[in-house]
Amino acid sequence: MEDYKKPIFVVMGVCGVGKTSVARALATCLPATYVEADDFHPADNIEAMGRGHPLTDEMRRPWLNDLSQAIVDLSKQEATPAVVVACSALKRSYRDIIRSHVPQACFIFLSGPKALIRERMLSRQDHFMPLELLDSQLETLQPPSSDELHINVDVSGAKTEIIDQILHQIISKNAA
Repeated sequence: MEDYKKPIFVVMGVCGVGKTSVARALATCLPATYVEADDFHPADNIEAMGRGHPLTDEMRRPWLNDLSQAIVDLSKQEATPAVVVACSALKRSYRDIIRSHVPQACFIFLSGPKALIRERMLSRQDHFMPLELLDSQLETLQPPSSDELHINVDVSGAKTEIIDQILHQIISKNAA
């Protein structure tokens, strides 16, 4: 059964903003199926990032296509009420690839002060993304523009406050 009307939420932003923890919590609250975009990276991409090398657009394109196809496949499953994805989606062109597969995708843009993000990255353990890539991610970042379906969320507060902000904005957008 194809159902492209199912809600698809892509929690996006630079490394260290809390995409994974926020997306997991949001998926539990909605309820929805959670997808970690990092799981779709080929080994070469993870190895490059682990060495502190930013990914090129050419390296990202197959990853984003594979991720997008997985979202489509999940959305076709009757047992899937919605999908929440943790994915950096830093550039508009990356979001366009996702939207080309799932046009209803709403991007939840997590952002905050660089010092806070840096502090969070320093406290993480067992993550392949080194602190050295934060600057390149901030340089690459193209925040969603007004013609993209998105929600802006500041990550300076506690995770419960962040989730409450997101849920409030989702409800507000659906009521409009």
